[in-house]
Amino acid sequence: MFKSKHILVALADTASKSAPAIARAGEIAAKTGAKVTLFHSLYSPYLAGEQFYSPVELQRDIEVAVNARKEALEKLAKPLRDAGIPVHVRCRWDYPVHDSIVREAVREKVDLVLIGSHRHGIAARLILTNTDWQVIRLCPCPVLLVKTTRRYERPRVLAAIDPLHGHAKPVALDALLLSAGADLAAAFGGKLHAAHFYSLGTPLSTGFMIEPLPLPVEIAEQHAGDIGKAFDVLVAPYGLTAGRKHVRNGLPVDELPVLADEIDACVVVMGAVSRTGLKRLFIGHTAERVLDSLKSDVLIIKPEGFKTPVPRRAANRPVLLPPL
Repeated sequence: MFKSKHILVALADTASKSAPAIARAGEIAAKTGAKVTLFHSLYSPYLAGEQFYSPVELQRDIEVAVNARKEALEKLAKPLRDAGIPVHVRCRWDYPVHDSIVREAVREKVDLVLIGSHRHGIAARLILTNTDWQVIRLCPCPVLLVKTTRRYERPRVLAAIDPLHGHAKPVALDALLLSAGADLAAAFGGKLHAAHFYSLGTPLSTGFMIEPLPLPVEIAEQHAGDIGKAFDVLVAPYGLTAGRKHVRNGLPVDELPVLADEIDACVVVMGAVSRTGLKRLFIGHTAERVLDSLKSDVLIIKPEGFKTPVPRRAANRPVLLPPL
């Protein structure tokens, strides 16, 4: 699956001198032969306020703003072009930004979107903006969250799977995660690891005092055994050695970052699903809580057949510009 032919790099700041997502796109494109599009979306409610501008002035000022960003993108594209990678730059006057990114990905039939992380503070803690979250949730193609400048040299790629398909997770999604992880590892001469984390349920007593009761040993052992068997069946096609198969008792939000550190993972591959009964789409609960703790890049994949609710055309656009 991870054999990208068209990579979209969504850039929030075209003036930044450091753009790890662009470097990562170049690294992947060099291995897969993909073309790269550097994309920036902008919009100003003040500038778009037609009550302050004549139509001619409005059109002119928007074109000036868009073309200035496009020139900045051209400068960012130069190192990739110098390396022989085909690069296009695209700037759109569109709102909201996350919808604009998703629209561009669908319009151009992109198969991988890269988003750069935003860090601040002493601990360089990852801060995901609302735009980042919405792109992760709504983009139909895989999204790679670039959190590190470390090169993919013989990388360890960790796929987090769920062999028992809890939380209404689609059965086929785990196969997509393993396939993408295996392709990524193979492209860079690395190794695929797979992991599953589970917690044994504890029934509660009823009455005046409600206290957890320990699960009977024989039931706990049987449950753990069933999980292990299902896990082995799922990863069997990938020929993983015992040292690359990880089944652990514990909460994923706690254990996944620990394991990723232990094996020195370059990339963690995770699945995203929508929650039934809600109009708004969410990535999996585990992914939401764990993204901040992972130091590696994170590749987030939707189930096959996922269709974005983002309309192909913006509902309200103050000005229609020719393609830039």
